[in-house]
Amino acid sequence: METATPPTPRGPGLRETLDEQRATAHDQIAAAWQLHITRLEEQIAAGWKEHVEQVIEERFGETTARVEEAFAREMESRVSDLRRRLWRDLGDRFNQLLRRIRKSETGAEMHASLLAAAGAFCERAALVVVEGQMLRCDGSRDFTADSSGQLADTVIPLSSAPALVSAIEGADTVLAARTAAELSEQLAAFLGESPDKKAGLFPVVSRGKTLGVLCAASAETEPDIGGLELLTMLAGVTLDSRTAGPAAQPAPSGTFVPERVLRIAALEPDWSKVPEGDRTLHLRAQRFARARIAEMRLYKAASVRSGRAQADLYATLKDEIDGARETYRRDFLTPCESMADYLHVELVRTLANDDARLLGPSYPGPLV
Repeated sequence: METATPPTPRGPGLRETLDEQRATAHDQIAAAWQLHITRLEEQIAAGWKEHVEQVIEERFGETTARVEEAFAREMESRVSDLRRRLWRDLGDRFNQLLRRIRKSETGAEMHASLLAAAGAFCERAALVVVEGQMLRCDGSRDFTADSSGQLADTVIPLSSAPALVSAIEGADTVLAARTAAELSEQLAAFLGESPDKKAGLFPVVSRGKTLGVLCAASAETEPDIGGLELLTMLAGVTLDSRTAGPAAQPAPSGTFVPERVLRIAALEPDWSKVPEGDRTLHLRAQRFARARIAEMRLYKAASVRSGRAQADLYATLKDEIDGARETYRRDFLTPCESMADYLHVELVRTLANDDARLLGPSYPGPLV
């Protein structure tokens, strides 16, 4: 009996094999395409970002350049306008100052003009005048606190202020340390004592002679040297123009001479010879004299003008002058042996415009 042979398994047919291979090829091609597309997208994405960044950089760079150029033009125009306004304002300021100086009739008015104008260039200022071997402060201003008078009538020996001596003798600006050793205790304290900071000393010079010194300082910086030098130079030039002509001729009524602006040294005492204990009374006497003469000029202006025109001020102001003389004798001359006649000094200097003849023939003369 024959054994049956099992049937041989039948593999896939040719068509099935081809179909299978075709499907596999399609799948591989799709995968390759997808991979290629993905890579292209990555490259495109990367390239687009770089392109956008380049465009932005170029556009913003160009925009920035244009904005900076326009801003520079605008700033140049505004700075130019501001510079013109500042120069115009500065010119107007000095023009007003010069007019005030030229119209000044007394030393007090001159000093007030100088100190007021100094506020544009510093924070504190004091004006000292030369009287022999002494310096007297005729005014001071603290512009930050809008106050004045802290050093009024303070007397300072020249020997205690070597920096001021240099400014006076050299007739030129000096920058000095703000210390008592350089400026004296009084000026150093007023200007703000500091060995690391400077004070400016600006001499007022007329016809080669230093008549006074404008002392100036600011808290954190040096004062404006150029402005303050121009300020004191204007004062000196104005004084020169007022004193032009032969020196031997007497000054006519109303003439503004340097001695009248910054004290008549010949009529002032030598402060080094005034006893220390009498100096306070001397200062009070000088203030009294200035105040009484100022009252006459203020409240009796018509009589003052008439008296000057007639060269007889004593006749037109007899009651006022006699009253002032009596008070001065009682309050100052009698109790103080070293006292000078500051009332007479003020009568000659301020009321008579430095011409004693204007007091008139009936004027009794100095009290001492």
